[in-house]
Amino acid sequence: MTAGTVAYAGPLRWGVRRVLVLLAIAGLPFTLALTIDVKFPLKIYELALALAALTCLAQLRIPTILAARRAALPVVALLCLALLVLLIHTWFPPSGLQASAFESRYGPLGDGIAKILYVGLALFGFLLAAWHSFRDEDAVIRAWLVGAWAASAYAWYLLASTVAGVEPVLLPGATDPQRIGLGNLVFIRSGTFEEGNYFGLFLVLSTALALYARRRGTALVLSATVLTTFSTVNLLALAVLWTLVLLGPLSGGIQRRILYKTGGLAIVAVVGAVLVSTGYLQSVVLGKLTGADVGSRLERLNQALTGLQIFLAHPLAGVGLSQYGYYYDRYQFVSVALPIDPVLAKHIANNVYIELLSELGLVGLLLFAVFLIQVYRRSGGPILWPLRCGLIAMLLAFNAFPTFSVMFVWAFLGLVVGASARAGGRVVPAETA
Repeated sequence: MTAGTVAYAGPLRWGVRRVLVLLAIAGLPFTLALTIDVKFPLKIYELALALAALTCLAQLRIPTILAARRAALPVVALLCLALLVLLIHTWFPPSGLQASAFESRYGPLGDGIAKILYVGLALFGFLLAAWHSFRDEDAVIRAWLVGAWAASAYAWYLLASTVAGVEPVLLPGATDPQRIGLGNLVFIRSGTFEEGNYFGLFLVLSTALALYARRRGTALVLSATVLTTFSTVNLLALAVLWTLVLLGPLSGGIQRRILYKTGGLAIVAVVGAVLVSTGYLQSVVLGKLTGADVGSRLERLNQALTGLQIFLAHPLAGVGLSQYGYYYDRYQFVSVALPIDPVLAKHIANNVYIELLSELGLVGLLLFAVFLIQVYRRSGGPILWPLRCGLIAMLLAFNAFPTFSVMFVWAFLGLVVGASARAGGRVVPAETA
């Protein structure tokens, strides 16, 4: 058993839903690769969770644990708020709405409804992840790490192909991956994801999960794979994760703890020295933060300030989920051409906190904060320390992350709640949400 496991009172049910949940967990990193284009990339985990939802509908219940149900309440309130704001703004559109300045999937109303449904699916994934990690933690962690290993192997294959000057064979669905140029080479940085920032945070959270499961070799490999994403914020988040883990509480004797921390800090120092000597750290981290090329920084600053101006105009409940892009031109802080063409692209805040403030106002941000605080409070103690460090690293990465509705984030939060319940040794008889 992994760290923090306890025996569950009663046999496990090896049913269809369990298989579907494990398939969804293993498929979390495949958000662009191995997808089917149905006007949007249909993912493995979306299909698996949809089928799992049918099994819940047949039984008229969602299996979960009490802690997960309590944590989910503010998210339910957030969804109700999002629907109310969307309907009010559909009937009485605020000034500044522009629905035809760029390409969008479904238009303002359709995009808003799609985002609400997707957050609802993410919440469903959170509840199931909490339940199954509580009952069958070994299988859930194994499924997650199998997916992480597969995505990591593919990322290293892409990197090796670039270095060797060979055009890589791309997985189905990943026909136009995100690339970055460094020196004379152009690297694919997105792996199985749509962009490197998604992949980077997935790897950071996977590292935290591997450390919790005491699979330190896996944690080191996944940490190294973060380098292939060339994601500045996730490299910083990874550094925060390892620093907190190494300086935090550990089980075992004092000599073992000292040896482990000393060895870990030595590895971090060696890796840092290698990154500096190869120029990677200067190009990917220091170059983006302080380099002469200010285009990316100006774009992100403009996105954040535009979001704050939308929030100031609609401070209580925002303009509605997935509506930031439709109000961007009206509230744009810097009215100059930036790398994203405003005629073709729907802008996003690129910051989870700005996204929530602009689209759901103070009320929405506070509801999401209550949800996160409940999960965070359940991650205390030496056993769960790596998971808490993962949460802290995630909160840092949210400052330069596209959106809060990504499924692997919610699945990780569900795993934290399930692990907390196991560590507490509580068997919760109520299963209906």
